[in-house]
Amino acid sequence: MAERLWLWPARVLLAAALLAGIAWLSNLPLGREPDQGVVRLAWRMVGERVSLCRRRSAAELEGMVPHMRQPLDCRVRLLPYRLRVTLDGAPVIDRPVESAGAQGDRPLFVQEELAVSPGPHRLEMTFTAAPGLARGAGGIEVRGEEERAALEAALAKARAFRLERSLDIRAGRIVLVELVEEQGEFRVTGT
Repeated sequence: MAERLWLWPARVLLAAALLAGIAWLSNLPLGREPDQGVVRLAWRMVGERVSLCRRRSAAELEGMVPHMRQPLDCRVRLLPYRLRVTLDGAPVIDRPVESAGAQGDRPLFVQEELAVSPGPHRLEMTFTAAPGLARGAGGIEVRGEEERAALEAALAKARAFRLERSLDIRAGRIVLVELVEEQGEFRVTGT
């Protein structure tokens, strides 16, 4: 055992050299300085619900088991929205935002990042209900005049959100745009 005592100073020196190496490496710059800024769009919106109901015919009711015979056939959907963003007058985003879930009843989520050169810019955004975009090219399926009237009433009440703002983008900085649904407006931070 006494013959191994001479290894302790070597171990301590090796550990100190490794720690010094790690400390030196941690001070090295990684990558290069960013030359652009970012505009980040990030929000969650519960959305506008529309209840679509139609009256079942007598033939339909007869074909159903007695405990399922409800005169109204109702389904709830969330209106899809369209997000349009222009930066300095040039369109950068134009896409539908649909609710997730098998029934299309989950909240709407927007998560986008735009790399932007430093300097002053003009940001314009609209986020509006767009029923023709729901669940593919067919839009929200409407089965009769009662459902059409319910959909039109929901569209008339649906909120539209708009933002027009000048931004001063700095390299390496993030400008966050959030939708504050309760207040019905966009909030911009980090400018």
